[in-house]
Amino acid sequence: MAASKNVFVSKPNALNGNQRAFWDKLAHVLDQRSLIPRTLGETDYPNAAPIEAVRRLLSECEGALVLGLAQLDVGQGVRKAGSDAEADASGSRWPTAWNHIEAAMAYVMEKPLLIVHEPGVEGGIFDVGNTDRYIHKAELTVEWLDSPRFLQPLNEWFLELHAT
Repeated sequence: MAASKNVFVSKPNALNGNQRAFWDKLAHVLDQRSLIPRTLGETDYPNAAPIEAVRRLLSECEGALVLGLAQLDVGQGVRKAGSDAEADASGSRWPTAWNHIEAAMAYVMEKPLLIVHEPGVEGGIFDVGNTDRYIHKAELTVEWLDSPRFLQPLNEWFLELHAT
């Protein structure tokens, strides 16, 4: 059995039922690989400002898992209103802004990254080409977590974690 490794998990703490079931199963999958998920407000409650707390926690972790779970569903809206790039934002879904901050910090700290988002979540770290990583679109199901579409990237990330 491989030695346990701390992994930073960037995810919102407020989850709907489907997101919670997905996270609970994913946490079990990590545990089976001796990966210990660490996240602010769930496993760690530091007495430091959030950015500093993230930096400290990331420094204790071997890698980062970024979970882009929808926190804002836009019923009707406009993106970049009044500009030449104005676009309809109706129906778009947005993750917590902390996903972008935490992913960028992990990237700068050269931590192995695994980036996963639920359908419709986009922007920033979840846009293809913004990092050297593939962005995995997750079906929030147990079946997806048991599929090669997830297990192969997870196992590659696992090997990276153990190479550090």
